[in-house]
Amino acid sequence: MTMRKLLLSTLLLSLLTGCGSDDTNDQPDEPVTPDPEKSKYLTLDIKPEAKFEGTFNVYLGRYADPVKAWLQSDEAYHQGDHTHDKMETGQYYAVDERDAQLAGIVNEPETAIIVDAAKMHQLLMTNPDGLGAGSARGDIFVTGHYSVFDALRYLALTRNDIKLDNIINYDESGRDTYEFTLSWDCNGDGEFNDTDNISTDPGDTYGCAVNYSNHKSQDWHFRSQFENGEFAKARGSLNGVGPQGEGNYERMDQFWIKSGMNIRFQSFSPEMTARRHWVQDREMARLTQNSGKVIVPTFTAVKSYSEAPIVIKDLEVTAHNMRSDIFQQGVITKMDVFLSAADTGLDIAFNYWPTLSTGAQVGSFALFRVDGIASDVGRGWATLYGEMATQGDFSRDSQCAFSTPTGGGQELVVDPEHCRRDWQSRFGGNILHLMSDVWVMNQPVEFVTTAIKDHYKTWGMPEYPGKDRVERDFSNNEDGSDIMTLQVFPLPDETESAVLKPSHFGWDIADCTECHNEQKDPDGHGGYSWPINSSDGFDETQPYYCATCHGNNGAPKAHGETARCFWCHDSEQNRPEHHGDSSTQRIYEGDEIRSNTHIYNHPNEIAALPRDKMGNFKEYDKLWSSVNSDWDMSKVFPDPYSCMTCHQNP
Repeated sequence: MTMRKLLLSTLLLSLLTGCGSDDTNDQPDEPVTPDPEKSKYLTLDIKPEAKFEGTFNVYLGRYADPVKAWLQSDEAYHQGDHTHDKMETGQYYAVDERDAQLAGIVNEPETAIIVDAAKMHQLLMTNPDGLGAGSARGDIFVTGHYSVFDALRYLALTRNDIKLDNIINYDESGRDTYEFTLSWDCNGDGEFNDTDNISTDPGDTYGCAVNYSNHKSQDWHFRSQFENGEFAKARGSLNGVGPQGEGNYERMDQFWIKSGMNIRFQSFSPEMTARRHWVQDREMARLTQNSGKVIVPTFTAVKSYSEAPIVIKDLEVTAHNMRSDIFQQGVITKMDVFLSAADTGLDIAFNYWPTLSTGAQVGSFALFRVDGIASDVGRGWATLYGEMATQGDFSRDSQCAFSTPTGGGQELVVDPEHCRRDWQSRFGGNILHLMSDVWVMNQPVEFVTTAIKDHYKTWGMPEYPGKDRVERDFSNNEDGSDIMTLQVFPLPDETESAVLKPSHFGWDIADCTECHNEQKDPDGHGGYSWPINSSDGFDETQPYYCATCHGNNGAPKAHGETARCFWCHDSEQNRPEHHGDSSTQRIYEGDEIRSNTHIYNHPNEIAALPRDKMGNFKEYDKLWSSVNSDWDMSKVFPDPYSCMTCHQNP
């Protein structure tokens, strides 16, 4: 069954077309099929079927990232009129990519190695390097799925500038991961030797780097970046998701690769390798200490800063096999941490994120509710995992003080330039963009924490969705001349005579005005008696207002969300049919794109600037979106008020 069919079966149905005779007296009511039983952990009855298909992008070598280098230099200073802008807190913006652009500093694009998933699968299934037919970790991945290490294997097999040597098997390395040395013919002279460590580019743009090894190196690892579609506000270099990608301490052969990803293989500093090994060794020691059981010493859920957190000590994590389409039975993911907490009695629920309206192909379960508190899109459950000592490793101002007590007391001194290049960024280590259901955790981390976080101000989103009643100005100038009241309406009792039944010829069609309007079939609602919600300021017929008398006409139950339904239901796969202008898209340009004027850039927070894929400042110029979006709202099917009226939460 396709993902489209799966989603529409429980979200917004692909409704019937056509209009007919409403002969309800002569037709018996059809029985209503009960909702299928779903997992107790899920708000939706979804069984993902991920496929390794399409393409993904690979980049080789370090990226100098001149924008990041400039922003961290003594030369960085405010330029341009935006220095007068202030945040709502009254504090000035930090120096950012707008200043770099005005100073003539830009990140130039790279040419990616485009890997065809079908060709990679076809070759690796022949076991060409003796590491296994298919994935080198057949104990983790089902046939047809692969890790980042498998992608590196494929490059070494198909390119003459990459060579893997001295491979140590995952069950012999002591860290449950393959280890190896790598040589990269960085200068393209056809030979693997120490000259590949000498930069011929003064800007060191493409990775041949002094003090970093490209020949018989033990220091190669990877950075990752997920395809985020049109969403460009978190692509900055100091955010960690610019051209470099997010740094990490993960095991390369346990990190699932999916289509659309960007993977960068590069040499890191010896200090980075030592730190990564230190983290992995601690995880292995914890596993040994607990006789092979995955036991997380501390699980914490923070509902607010005014009440004591929920704490579970020594939580034993067991596999729940929620992603059997990707992983072998018994493989533990970070989602299993939360499901194991649920098994102890804690209220935990996951929702499902399909392809989003931005074009980001997520296809994963997301933590939705903890102890009765549910996410509402811009405010939800953020998660942190790992070692206590590594929480300050990846930050804008990291000093890589790993030898201090808070840094873990590791005997490691880091060169300041290595610290700047390898660690200093907003994200990394915790890889915040990797969904927990596809994050392998066969070795226990020291802690798992989840807490409610608010991103409304960070992304410049209005907070009106999610409230049961709110006023909004629909005038183009937002001058208060077209104020309307938006609200969620109660539905009538199902026994009332006016409530529609399954025998209704338009059962399941959301937009009743397709068949009933002033020109045809008004059924007693013509002229001045047409049901218009004029008291709230509207002059359009709204089907969800009709539902206050006639019921929801077979609309399926909702799944707990209360705001911004368009985030999922404006994507091509999940756009609702027969929902008026909500079923269509139009182009937004210029001042209509409010995101360009909502810029938040506090020095200690995420720089929420629109950027291109290389992390340079670039305002949105055109966006395709439905009329329910962060740029606009439908008057006929306003999100979420019409959604929450007809698609009521259980």
